[in-house]
Amino acid sequence: MPRIVAVVTGLLYLAVVTCVLLTGCGGSIETAPLPSSTVAPFDTTTGKWLVGREGVELVNFKEDFQTNFTHQLVDRLNKLAPSEQRWVDLPDHGWLVAGQFITVDQGSRAERSLVGMGLGETTMQANVYVYDLDVSKTQYILAFRTGVPDKDNDTGAGSGSLPSGFGAPEPVLTGMGIGSGLKLDTTRTCREIAAILQQYM
Repeated sequence: MPRIVAVVTGLLYLAVVTCVLLTGCGGSIETAPLPSSTVAPFDTTTGKWLVGREGVELVNFKEDFQTNFTHQLVDRLNKLAPSEQRWVDLPDHGWLVAGQFITVDQGSRAERSLVGMGLGETTMQANVYVYDLDVSKTQYILAFRTGVPDKDNDTGAGSGSLPSGFGAPEPVLTGMGIGSGLKLDTTRTCREIAAILQQYM
């Protein structure tokens, strides 16, 4: 009997040592690292831009909005994995996060302040496309829409091709001229995108 106990004890000891060496079960279990992310500026050439501006003012507004949104999204995704802003010379590994703004409506500050009851609220909506650069730079693996649905045009998140405007030139860095409502919408949208990507990871 003592011999049997000794044999069993020895086998258990070998099993534990093997487990520790091969799988790390004796300590913390290593998990696969999260993929790094590349963020391309979201397309501003389409969608509804109800911001009370036309001509050059609207062009400048879109550039400011795009720049601010991209920086915030990169900062948010950096909390999950290394992320950077890029839209040319894409890497061959990691994820690419791109998209297009569908609705940017600054609403009415006067209605929000004086009337309330949901009137004059801002609206921001975007289609987001995620590409696995290890697999393809033109076919996304995940697509979703953020923000409040546009009751006049809720058509889904695209056809599967690279969003238009993907190769847009670098936007000019100028001062933000958007209202506080859209700033909050930008923060919320970046947080929403990060949360969905974290679930998908």
